[in-house]
Amino acid sequence: MSNDEKFHVQRHADREVHDQLDIEKLLDSQYVAHVGFIDPDINAPFVIPMGFARDGNRILIHGSTGSRMMMVIAKGLDLCVTVTQLNAIVVARSAFNSSMNYESVMIFGKARVLNESEKDIALERITTKLVPGLWEYGRQMTKKESAATLIVELTLDKVSAKARTGEPSDDEEDVSLPLWAGILPLTTSVGAPITAKNAQGIPVPPHIG
Repeated sequence: MSNDEKFHVQRHADREVHDQLDIEKLLDSQYVAHVGFIDPDINAPFVIPMGFARDGNRILIHGSTGSRMMMVIAKGLDLCVTVTQLNAIVVARSAFNSSMNYESVMIFGKARVLNESEKDIALERITTKLVPGLWEYGRQMTKKESAATLIVELTLDKVSAKARTGEPSDDEEDVSLPLWAGILPLTTSVGAPITAKNAQGIPVPPHIG
């Protein structure tokens, strides 16, 4: 985590997360990062949802070499990447005090483009994050497919993390009102595998479940 004051939580500083393991656990549990930057060619802001994987003290983001947005990111622009998990809607006795329980991480920095010799490891990390076991089970990636893939890394040196947990924070005078307050938990789960029509008759492999 960065010691730079500008990357620390300013509002609700008590919600800042300092434990590196908690930050890594959140990154490892999520699949989509929102990548924000200013496109210098048109001087306009963009925030793009992209698949990612954490590998040690970096995150890996990949896309097509034909993607204009990937090429823009690869220029070494200042990025702000956010990853969020929403755990619950917090219902207070007033709309003003209602909230959400969540965990979020913001990663700041400039992306570095990986060279060809670094791609195999990165592609394995990304594939394994999305579908554990597929790298070993599936067809090997061809040189043409690798060449068509652009991968960048962003270190976790400048990170700001925040989380909210717990019950509603009603105003003291509202607690006596005969109004319900509580938490609406939200969960995400992986469902049962659905075999593709052109793969009928082939058993679901163990790594899929």
